[in-house]
Amino acid sequence: MAVKSIVKVSELEGQLRLDPEYYHPKYYSAIEHLLVFGQFSELRGIAKIIRGRNPPKYTNTGIPVVRAIDLRDITNWEDVLFATPSERLFYLKEGDVLISSIGAGSIGKVELFLDTRKAATVSEVSVIRASNYSPAAIATFLRTKYGYLQLERRITGSTGQLHLYPRDIGTVLVPLLNSKIQSELENILSESQKTLLESKHLYLQAERMLLDELRWDELNPSQPKSYAVFLSQAKNISRVDAEHFQPKFEKLLNYIKAVGKTDLLGDGVLFNKRGLQPTYVEEGNVIVVNSQHLGRYLLNVEATERTDEDFWRNNKRCQLKINDVLVYSTGAYVGRTNVWLEDSKAIASNHVNIIRPSKEYNALYLAAYLNSLPGLWQAEMWASGSGQRELYPEDIARFVLYRAPQEVQEKIADLIVQSYQARKKAKALLEEAKRQVEELIDEAAGG
Repeated sequence: MAVKSIVKVSELEGQLRLDPEYYHPKYYSAIEHLLVFGQFSELRGIAKIIRGRNPPKYTNTGIPVVRAIDLRDITNWEDVLFATPSERLFYLKEGDVLISSIGAGSIGKVELFLDTRKAATVSEVSVIRASNYSPAAIATFLRTKYGYLQLERRITGSTGQLHLYPRDIGTVLVPLLNSKIQSELENILSESQKTLLESKHLYLQAERMLLDELRWDELNPSQPKSYAVFLSQAKNISRVDAEHFQPKFEKLLNYIKAVGKTDLLGDGVLFNKRGLQPTYVEEGNVIVVNSQHLGRYLLNVEATERTDEDFWRNNKRCQLKINDVLVYSTGAYVGRTNVWLEDSKAIASNHVNIIRPSKEYNALYLAAYLNSLPGLWQAEMWASGSGQRELYPEDIARFVLYRAPQEVQEKIADLIVQSYQARKKAKALLEEAKRQVEELIDEAAGG
């Protein structure tokens, strides 16, 4: 529905913002609520807002560097890049509030850095460093509708290159909560972080159990600097790239087959197809899972987008069911695998492969297997393309699966369920903190 807002010339903010979106009534409503609350300050009045700094180059070891993409899961250090300590880096401090400040989709994402390790960040991340006010209170407010709407209003640029500058973040109005509420928010966010780490550890226990069952440490992945294959092997699978024929892959497959019973994935599943490109609907009530929502451990449900009932009803192929195994099929993390555990209407996008296993394979065990080294190596083996890596259903069907005993599958599945429940609790705590702050502002405004 079209929205009309009439703004007087005297209310225009100089020559800086003449775009009509900036004067949308929803932004005025958010600010009015804060003005009624009474106690407030511009963010720059209670904290410094600084941009990170890009390292000259990334390395395999050294100081971990937090990028905007890493804010999707601040506890996942496996995917971060590194920089040399001798470089001029921007180092984070415990209690820094981090905001993704460049790029559609993730811009405006807020995280509280509670880690004690030495880490740096980049220019696409803005850092809020408070001294006399609770960082937990700032982070929580910025996640509320009243905080996010102000951040959204300050985004500049076109769809291709969006920016959120420190100078603009500094003008966001923040409610000044009393010390008791600040302390409560600190406790809630600390408990959320603790529970999120517990979720990660439970998942890694499941992964370790799987690798121990395979006696993974006995596999020798070393390979010669050069190797040869028969032309007939290449013709059989229509592949001539040297990466596919790396000896470590053949070693892996022979090793798994020697450990116990195996199946080709295509023989061990009932369904193996990609989802469909959806029509995104901002106010839709059907969840869309795309590749960027698949995490290192579990699905990032909170970040998902939406479509509507019409698309869901007319595209049964991409409808998700509980225990569907979802595989990242296009892009940087091909092979990454999560399982759908939500009791909600949802669809998978065209860059996500849906797998429904047969009764011989527990869905959570299968997801853990594909998301651990035996599965990820095979994803590396079968992925194709140069600039944009692709993993097609027909190639996923060639994966060799280890059919672990049912009791082992169930133990691994149970740990993953516990991990999922812990993550859900952690996210619920963040929502509770948001709700408390929003209710305080609404009550003051008589809402």
